[in-house]
Amino acid sequence: MSVSLMRGFAELFKTYLCAGLLLLALILAVPNVSAAETIHLVTEEWPGLVDNAPDGPEGILWDIAREALEELGYEVRLEFVPWKRALKLVQDGERDGILGVGRNPKREMVFQYPDQYLLLSGTVVVSLLDSGFAYSGLQSLEGLSVGLSPGYSYSQAVRDADHFDRVSIPSIKSGLGMLQLGRIDAMFANRHVVLNEARRLGVLSRLSLSEETVSGGPVYVAFRMGIDQTLISEFSEKLKKRLTADR
Repeated sequence: MSVSLMRGFAELFKTYLCAGLLLLALILAVPNVSAAETIHLVTEEWPGLVDNAPDGPEGILWDIAREALEELGYEVRLEFVPWKRALKLVQDGERDGILGVGRNPKREMVFQYPDQYLLLSGTVVVSLLDSGFAYSGLQSLEGLSVGLSPGYSYSQAVRDADHFDRVSIPSIKSGLGMLQLGRIDAMFANRHVVLNEARRLGVLSRLSLSEETVSGGPVYVAFRMGIDQTLISEFSEKLKKRLTADR
């Protein structure tokens, strides 16, 4: 083989090699949907807000968070666990975020919050309709046994109150059961959640819900420490745009 022919093959090889490297660089530069990063969220079931349905998670909290994260190119998974475990999993960095969580100074030390919340939540006092009790402020609970959910963030006034007995209720469903059995006199619950759960259990007609809220405020997706700040800021912007579009 002549030297000129060998040089020709060498130049051709270089040309194909450069073209191949350029093509590889372009492929790597284009986002690969099939290899999208997964955001693993946790929460406790809040019937009507986020439901652990047979075909997968449902509810407005899930829809808002999922749609915003998917628009950013992430795959999203949601796991249902008891509330205190959900908080611990994210605090320990074993999950990426917790769905439907309130905000307070203590939590801000262990979670990262976006600027924009998912929605506004209100906690009401639930009692039996035939009990004769009518809520008229925290003082009206004096001497009563009141069910509270462990790990939930209540207002400062509720946290400071010491004139009623606090009884831990593992879930809204169990709280409604305890209420009907007379083990508690009243319970604190998210209005949307308790209405949906009571309808599902067929006990709504037996309940009285206070018009006044005892606690409430915005609920968020709170992310674990160390997660990409760009994700959090872009997620917040997506939520703001959705809120503006819904008005």
